[in-house]
Amino acid sequence: MKTPKQVRDDIRTLALHLGQVRESLLKRSGLTIAQIGKECKRTADAIDELLAAQELPEDYKVAVVGRFKTGKSSFVNELLGARLASEDTNPETAAITMFRHGTQVKATVRFVAQDEWVKLQALYGEDAKHIDAHRVKVWNGFGKPKKTRDGEPEEVFDLPALERQFIKPGGYTIEICLAADGSRQAETEFRRKLKEFTSGAKPHHCLVEAIEITSPAPILDEGVLLIDTPGLDDTERFRVGLTEKTVEDVDAILFLTKSGVAYSQSEKEFLLSLLRKGTVKQLIVVITQVDQTYEQHVRLADDNDEEPESLALRIQRERGRIAAEINATLDGLSHDDSPAMRRYREQLGDVEIAFTSAALHRDWKAKKPVQYAIDESDPGGVERLKAQLLRLLSTESRLALAAQNISTGARTSLLDLQAVLQTKLVAIRDIKDKEVAEQKLRTFRDEFGKTSARFEGAVNQQVTLLADRLRGKRTQHGILVENIALLAEQQLVEFEMNDVGRHWRTRRSGYWGYMHGFQTRVANRIFPKVQQMLGEYTELFSAFAKSFEVYLTSLSQEGDKISDSLELGSTLPFEVTTKLRDSLERSLQGAQELIATEELRVTTMLNDFVSDEVSERISERRATVSSIWGGGTTDSQSAEVLAFYREVKALLAQALMSHLTARGLEFGNFLVMEAEGAPRDALNEVQVLLEQATDNIRAAATALVVGQKEAVQSLVAAIEGDNADVLRRADELMQLGTTSVDDSMKLGVSPESHAVDNDSLRVVAPDTESTRTTAVGSDAMSGGWAASVQRDATVVVKRIRLQDGSVGWPYDKLFEPTYLKGAVRMTLIDPYLAAHHQIRNMNEFLLHVAEAARPKEIEIITGFAPTESVAHQERAIDNTAKDLFQNFGVLLKVRRETGLHDRYLVVDHGVLFKLGRGLDIYKPAMGLATHRPASRRVRESEIDVFALPGHFLTQQTER
Repeated sequence: MKTPKQVRDDIRTLALHLGQVRESLLKRSGLTIAQIGKECKRTADAIDELLAAQELPEDYKVAVVGRFKTGKSSFVNELLGARLASEDTNPETAAITMFRHGTQVKATVRFVAQDEWVKLQALYGEDAKHIDAHRVKVWNGFGKPKKTRDGEPEEVFDLPALERQFIKPGGYTIEICLAADGSRQAETEFRRKLKEFTSGAKPHHCLVEAIEITSPAPILDEGVLLIDTPGLDDTERFRVGLTEKTVEDVDAILFLTKSGVAYSQSEKEFLLSLLRKGTVKQLIVVITQVDQTYEQHVRLADDNDEEPESLALRIQRERGRIAAEINATLDGLSHDDSPAMRRYREQLGDVEIAFTSAALHRDWKAKKPVQYAIDESDPGGVERLKAQLLRLLSTESRLALAAQNISTGARTSLLDLQAVLQTKLVAIRDIKDKEVAEQKLRTFRDEFGKTSARFEGAVNQQVTLLADRLRGKRTQHGILVENIALLAEQQLVEFEMNDVGRHWRTRRSGYWGYMHGFQTRVANRIFPKVQQMLGEYTELFSAFAKSFEVYLTSLSQEGDKISDSLELGSTLPFEVTTKLRDSLERSLQGAQELIATEELRVTTMLNDFVSDEVSERISERRATVSSIWGGGTTDSQSAEVLAFYREVKALLAQALMSHLTARGLEFGNFLVMEAEGAPRDALNEVQVLLEQATDNIRAAATALVVGQKEAVQSLVAAIEGDNADVLRRADELMQLGTTSVDDSMKLGVSPESHAVDNDSLRVVAPDTESTRTTAVGSDAMSGGWAASVQRDATVVVKRIRLQDGSVGWPYDKLFEPTYLKGAVRMTLIDPYLAAHHQIRNMNEFLLHVAEAARPKEIEIITGFAPTESVAHQERAIDNTAKDLFQNFGVLLKVRRETGLHDRYLVVDHGVLFKLGRGLDIYKPAMGLATHRPASRRVRESEIDVFALPGHFLTQQTER
């Protein structure tokens, strides 16, 4: 697997070489010979757009997030291999601290600029409760005499003196360096000096803008910018705000939670925010202090004269507990089985998890005795976590996405150019009569123009139908929007109950009614319902896309018929089918990326539905209560508070409903625009093809007269030579992932962990809902035709390598109809077919093989489903069985067994598919990809196709 540093360097190298190729093409853009200059300019412009669209961040930003006392600072120190962050029991991370690679350990503390500090103080004077002014409130609190819990006076700071020292025009910075010897004493002194500006016990942190620490740590040398954040449950709101702002633009999040401790509300809110904003795929859940909870278990077992469980078993139990807590958090949002909730459960199940102990890792590194270990080679689990993080950065970061885009874009542009140039060479070689070729092309243009008009008319009708359906769906969503508003009101009730319960003096002083974080809390409760709304719009677009694909295929076939009738191919290379097929894939993949981005934009905007006008009206209404004085009794103030919230509920409900209605309209209009552009883009591709054909006819005639054939061949060879290095580098860059992620490193619980003892064979009858169960042996392939094929199919027919994150892998490309046709029976072996997305994959696979081969019987051998998934699996299999029998006459059998590991598709006519990941090849999908497998990104995997010796497929391979 490429390291993050290699990915970053490879991107820069490819971009550099691609830029050089662009310059070379531009230099040739003025060439008139065979109109090659025009094609060079076209490709150079495409490369220019590609490079301009790819922003290449300098760093991989990794945020360390968690509650107070989860061991964040200890964990950061172990990642760095040096104790640079303070590990005191008090909240020591009160400022954002960034760790960047450098040759020496040095901390640079940057303070708020004077003009910014003046603005914050002015804001505090106007509205002391404003979230942005809370920093000043905390600052002022350090100037007031206080006592500790023991009654001792706390230190009172000279705030004006500190302001004079650190607040300067244009900002001010100081540096703290680690002594050159790097000893433990030097590290202690470094932490002591730094603590003055990071500790929540001192006012200095209120003046800090940011802290950057350089270190020669190997993990930072990978380009990682490690960000240590304040605790999620910090009592100071401005510090929580710093954490939330920090994680908005990161490549990975290490979410630390203490072993054995239930999730807090702050942690749940944080996870929901990541899920809503689509950044949960960049998350690793890190369980800390595993050693402490295991020691407690051992002591308790000893006290009860019991044998303690192994650490591995305790970790497995903890993994199940965390998964259950997260599932409960999702259940708190919605218990329904909507596509949106399935999507979010799939995303959370795909999150990686790591179990760590800073203490065990520290002892191990110091070669001290380690009584027990998370892993024999990695007692503290920190090294494994580092490997997980680097893999995540190599495959899911902004730079990883840039690597995929630039490598794919470079290959597409340069290979398209080379195909065009090769077509020119063929035309120059084969076209002998310019007038005949031109006449045939004119005839094709006329005939194809009529066909194109019919195609465009048919597609435009589908666009109109899409717009009508979207309008109808928006009308239906009126009730859904009202229900969403009611969900939001439930969050407001919590604020209302809290404010009604406040003492009347507090209310009269104005310390109420601010509803801090209200919009975020509302957004985190309603986003599945909003996604349901967007998903239904996208489903309508998916139906349009299917129709468009049908019409475009028909257009392609008509184009081929016209070309064949004119015998155009005999005189002029002309691949309209290839051009339209490529256009279709580019169009739908472009639509997928845009739709997925737009869906995320809408759900991300949910925490910004209150306009300034509504905020002002709420503030005016709030002032009514605080203005009551003298005659303001508790009852009258409570009545005012209740009246305030009645009005606020109406205001916010209207604001939210207006926001959702507007976003729904925008999203629908966006989909219609995408649909309108699809036929135009396809026909433009054909126009380019016709233009190139015309150029080729002229080039052939010129070459015939002037004798330019050799010159053109030499020029094409030179261009291909210039491209070769870039194409090689692009191919290498696409090989981002070469190691599959171990399922034990995922948050989702595998079905085998819930396996029962008895095996069973379940035959789903097509005409009844009843089932028949029969005992079978533990070895599913111990005999019969399937075992024979599995044993004897040894000749390799094809090997498919799925590169991590690539697209364009529908089932008909993975399981080609040629390999399936003629089958009577098939057996699919896959242990994991229980989760919602796994069931979806199974259904889509069965539909494909049923259409391609129409076998009489398909048997599925899988593991036992987790308890919570059994009912869903049963319903899904029943429905699929009925559909297969009614539509294709296929009988579906399901057998469940324990101990399954390998994945195969066995076909009775002698073909064997060895499935590296089974059917679980697709990453969590959104947008159009939810409905279209070809648009989904895949996981790194392998599929090998074997056949029996002498099979007709092996004969084709040999030829």
